[in-house]
Amino acid sequence: SRRARAALDLSQEPQAVREQYGSAPFGQGLLLARRLVEAGTSLVTVNWHEDGSDVKSPFWDTHKDNFNTLSKRLIPSVDQGLSTLLVDLDQRGLLDSTLVVVLGEFGRTPKIGRVVMNAATDEDHWPFAYSILMAGGGVRRGYVHGASDERAAYVVDDPVSPPDLAATILHLLGVDLEQMIIDQQGRPHPITLGSPVVGVMA
Repeated sequence: SRRARAALDLSQEPQAVREQYGSAPFGQGLLLARRLVEAGTSLVTVNWHEDGSDVKSPFWDTHKDNFNTLSKRLIPSVDQGLSTLLVDLDQRGLLDSTLVVVLGEFGRTPKIGRVVMNAATDEDHWPFAYSILMAGGGVRRGYVHGASDERAAYVVDDPVSPPDLAATILHLLGVDLEQMIIDQQGRPHPITLGSPVVGVMA
């Protein structure tokens, strides 16, 4: 649409607002996402940019030099851009109708320097416990669902499976969870095998 095409032009945004989101590509991507939402775009995905990371340990896959990589390169731009996005959406009256989901596909080992990587500063993949952030779009504000043990190794309270997460997101988006998807061979498949996590909903 013309509105969506116009939203792609970040030069139309006040410089002060652009600076609030931060100069990193991720922050500017979040600002672009807000502009697309304002223009009526139904679904926006913001991926991490090509940031020149070591090919053996790219982006958030921080096998190498985990703590310095997180504290100096990754977290600052996410902290600035994401907090600005949520405040910006809220001030514009868009947060309650916009579901924001921030997630990756796995967690990190609770103990440094084990599993595949051996260096003292490395962490490896860990599928047993990891966190996501959800805001707006019918999600309770200031709510924490579930808990891990004292070492952040395993979920001990109210675990949420990937199918349950998918069902929760689809429900919050207003999708009928009873509908079936028909594949190219004419076979029906449920849209999700999970159940919505009612506790996260406002």
